Amino acid sequence: MRKTKNHLFKWIDEALIDEIRIVDAKHERLAQEITKFEERVMEKVKSEIVRVEAEMSEKLKEKVNLEIARVSQEMKHKLKIATVALVVVGEIVGIWTSHTV
Repeated sequence: MRKTKNHLFKWIDEALIDEIRIVDAKHERLAQEITKFEERVMEKVKSEIVRVEAEMSEKLKEKVNLEIARVSQEMKHKLKIATVALVVVGEIVGIWTSHTV
């Protein structure tokens, strides 16, 4: 009777060990899938970061170029005003000196 019980328990133990091995293998596959998923997510995040950086860089360049163009136009306008003012002052000085001579 004792020998049969040992044999029965041994069969149950082996079945449990087999079940544990199956679960362990499933756990390992799941861990690998999670790792692969994490890697894919990180790649997508890195790709998105690169895309956003490029987009922001392009927008920044565009804004800088617009500001440079605006300042250039403003300086040209002020230079024209200064040139006209200088010509007017020169004419006034010319007229003034011609009347005083």
